Amino acid sequence: MIAGYFKRCGIRWCLAGFIVLFLALVAGGAGAETASPPAGMTQQQYDELVKAVGQSVIQTLADKGLVAKPAVSPAAAGDTADDTVLAERVAIILGEIPKVLGSYPDIGTDMAQLGGRLDRSGAGGRGTSGFLGLLVLVVAAALLAEGGVRRLAHARQGALAQGFAASGGLWRLASLALLDLLAVLALVVIVHAALGTLFNRAGAQTQLAGLVLNGLVTWRLLMLVFRLFLRPTLAAARIAPVGDASAHRLMRLFSAAILVMILAMAWVALLSLPGAVAAAMLTNSLFVLLVFVIVVLRGRNDISLWLTGLIDESGRAKGFKAGLARRWHWIALPIFVVLAIARAYDALSDAFSMPVGAILTLYVIFGLLLAETLSSFIVGRHEAAIRAGIRAESGRFMPFLVRAVRATLWVGAAWLLVRTWAVDVLLLVDAETWGEFSRAWTTAVVTALVAYFAWEAVHFATERRSGRVARPGAVGPESDAGQPLSATRLETLAPILRILLGVVIFATAGLTILASLGVSITPFIAGASVFGLAISFGSQTLVHDIVSGLFYLADDAFRVGEYIDCGKAKGTVEGFTLRSIRLRHQSGQIHTIPFGQLGQITNFSRDWSTLKFNLRFVRDTDIDKLRKVTKKIGQVMAEDPTFKDDFLDPLKLQGVADIADNATVMRFKMTVRPVRPSYIQREAIKRLIAAFKEAGIEFASATVAVQAIGGPGMEAAAAAAAASAATAKAG
Repeated sequence: MIAGYFKRCGIRWCLAGFIVLFLALVAGGAGAETASPPAGMTQQQYDELVKAVGQSVIQTLADKGLVAKPAVSPAAAGDTADDTVLAERVAIILGEIPKVLGSYPDIGTDMAQLGGRLDRSGAGGRGTSGFLGLLVLVVAAALLAEGGVRRLAHARQGALAQGFAASGGLWRLASLALLDLLAVLALVVIVHAALGTLFNRAGAQTQLAGLVLNGLVTWRLLMLVFRLFLRPTLAAARIAPVGDASAHRLMRLFSAAILVMILAMAWVALLSLPGAVAAAMLTNSLFVLLVFVIVVLRGRNDISLWLTGLIDESGRAKGFKAGLARRWHWIALPIFVVLAIARAYDALSDAFSMPVGAILTLYVIFGLLLAETLSSFIVGRHEAAIRAGIRAESGRFMPFLVRAVRATLWVGAAWLLVRTWAVDVLLLVDAETWGEFSRAWTTAVVTALVAYFAWEAVHFATERRSGRVARPGAVGPESDAGQPLSATRLETLAPILRILLGVVIFATAGLTILASLGVSITPFIAGASVFGLAISFGSQTLVHDIVSGLFYLADDAFRVGEYIDCGKAKGTVEGFTLRSIRLRHQSGQIHTIPFGQLGQITNFSRDWSTLKFNLRFVRDTDIDKLRKVTKKIGQVMAEDPTFKDDFLDPLKLQGVADIADNATVMRFKMTVRPVRPSYIQREAIKRLIAAFKEAGIEFASATVAVQAIGGPGMEAAAAAAAASAATAKAG
């Protein structure tokens, strides 16, 4: 029987059975006396180990059908267990409400005891009145020091603000911020000096002084941040897009809200009784919520103006974003209510981590608002400087850098909030589970962020910076008298490079993200291969157009802005895709031609252009004089700053092109760059006409002289014939 049992279960299951039997004998033989744990292990750890081993063995034997499966309680099974735990937690919280409400008298008791704790006169220290008076003096001295430094720097700040408004320069804003920081540093120095000398003894006095003075420093530092953006007295250096009245009002509201939050936290920190702390936190959650609601309602129009200015500087923004900006308070109020409920839950559950999460959330929200404001301000100033010609096109690197920093800040803020609330506050997952989860998602998020940076870099490197576009109705490869149109070869290839690099970046990033999340990418690669093969067989014309376009671009046959003739159509190259090219005709029409149908290309805008034109002069014109006048005009035009960069060979008289019945046809020639040849030819002819007229050189007339052959009889006959014709016409 024993051999059969070994054969059926195997040695490991028998060992498991012996372990269970041993534990049962130990538990039964020990009676009320508990076995002592091994060295290095506590009794609780030993009991948990025994319980875990027993449950594991019983479950294993039950799975093999050797013993009956133990009954599973509903609270331990799946979603039912979660629901039960949640219900139990809600019941506990509801049961704590009467207890916390009944603890309000403890607040009075605790505050009454605070006076006794502050009185150190019996121990050779300061009394309560002396301590509070000294603390008030230190606070007043710190605020006076800050105000004095700010007043001393006011004139210099005004000069910096005016200089920034006149000629820009972010260094001026940095100098303004440094002067404001010096004022706050004066306050910080006094506070730390007081804490190190006047309030350096242990006890309630030092605790209260630390709370008050550190809260003062926090208040002034936060107000420094808002001052840098709002600048109530320096509108010329204001970063936030609001008016003077809004800036003053928002500074007052933010100052009051921050001060209330700091006082509320300090009040709770002074209490020592647990019931008093819970009751104070519950009161704080309601009072702070009331203060924030008042701030939102009083400042909703000012902050709406702020948010709308981030979308459109004119303040006339439309669309979904503008609607959210104007109704931001309907989003902020529920957030503040949720944060107040979280603080109330914290007070009722004795888990003092909610205030940290709530305060951190507020810091992150305001930090993102200020970061968006600063980025919008920097990008707007740079674009305005570029439009005004103050900053070169290379300054466009700053918007790219700002976008990269913005994306990083948003991703970091989202990760921080999720981690804080999921792990530290709500305890939805433990640190180990979060570590496993975050490793996979961190790789995915970082990959997506790097892909975004790479795409922004590609877009920055391939965007066209010259801003030259063809004017509708332009004739030939020029738009007007002085604006060249042709782009560089890199600018011509930029759209194709942008598309190809974009596909590579996003495909690589997508596969990397899927692999980091545990998704097999082999089917995607195989599917892409099959799909590419099907496209190559089913779209031969498309492939022909794409390949032809690549060869045209590799041969540098044309560039954006050049005037070409492909047989089927002619016009200025406005752009192209992987498959086709767009030509703008001089009459305004746009021709879209697939690359496979282009054929022979004639480019009128490449390297140089030789212009030849003929003028008719009277037959007895002095050719040497004509040549001298033409040479003089050619030298003047070649030295003219407007045209000297265009000429490769000056205007000159090439010689006699033809001799007509009543005129000598002269040919003129010049070689120019293919930027605006038609305009230069018109200007040359205009100057030649004026110079020839001044030099007395006459152009040939189109009138043909007719000489009658014969005597008076012929003239009389002609007169009679004319009179007869006139009579017949009258009849």
